Amino acid sequence: MQRIMSTVLILILFFTATDIAQASDKEQLISAPKVQKVDLKLMLEKGTSKEKKARFFALLKPIIQAENQYIAQQRKWLSALNLNKLSTADQKKLQRIALQYEVETEKPVKEIYATLLNRVNTIPVELVLVQAANESAWGRSRFAQEANNLFGQWCFSKGCGVIPKGRPEGKRYEVAKFSSPQLSVRAYLHNLNTFWAYKNLRAQRAQAEKHHQPVTAQLLAKTLTRYSQRGQAYVDELLQMIKVNQKLINQVPKAV
Repeated sequence: MQRIMSTVLILILFFTATDIAQASDKEQLISAPKVQKVDLKLMLEKGTSKEKKARFFALLKPIIQAENQYIAQQRKWLSALNLNKLSTADQKKLQRIALQYEVETEKPVKEIYATLLNRVNTIPVELVLVQAANESAWGRSRFAQEANNLFGQWCFSKGCGVIPKGRPEGKRYEVAKFSSPQLSVRAYLHNLNTFWAYKNLRAQRAQAEKHHQPVTAQLLAKTLTRYSQRGQAYVDELLQMIKVNQKLINQVPKAV
């Protein structure tokens, strides 16, 4: 099933993991979270349906929370900025975050800042979990097991991933391969926060926050008709999955 993806998907993983880490102390941004070891082979073990679901949520919830916390820390730094009194170090940090979130740095500072506030924000854990479950067959799909790919992300460089069976002749896309499930989560969050197809998600999130309303998994799921060729049927399925699994997700302990 086709996924609408940003072509800089893989590059952003290296930007957050290495480029930021190499910045000087004065320019240092908040460090990207350490990649945690998650073995999706555990999802092949036997168990009841509820046990398998709980195992899946327990494996992924901590890494989703870690990635969301990183984004939240970036947003907190942005929110505290005084655009009228930007130091040289702050200007450099702002530019680096702009590059990370694919914002043109040639634009006026206020425009860059407004775009970043729209993009640098978290995604509800419940939505990430149910999309991962839906797209990866609860971590048991070929692409989850061979490529740590939980969300059906594509890449377009030869050898960048796994060639799907039945790929039409002449097509060059591959299903992106990640060294860990956490990097798949990181790429997914980046995709929702930057790609044009999900601008309605970002708008709904911003509107809810503006009016001090909760940003729920259900609210954002309703905007994802472009994530799948199935359109509204896909959204309806996500909403049902959230409803059915909400209690179990809540029972999974939070990351320490």
